[in-house]
Amino acid sequence: MTQSKCPVCGCKKFHVKNPDDDYDVYEFECRDGEICFDEDLEDDECPEVGDATETFCNACAWHDKLNTIK
Repeated sequence: MTQSKCPVCGCKKFHVKNPDDDYDVYEFECRDGEICFDEDLEDDECPEVGDATETFCNACAWHDKLNTIK
């Protein structure tokens, strides 16, 4: 299994923001190019995430489009 890492700090945890509320975030890992949201989220609660979705590292200030880490 290949797990994506932040290109700056090497962290393996990322998040995306809710488009309706910037303070509501969804954490995930990217394994083998697939988004794996935290287990406590129901499938219908997970946002739609595409290659152009703004993605943020959980440990540092890095952020870019999802396809940068896939």
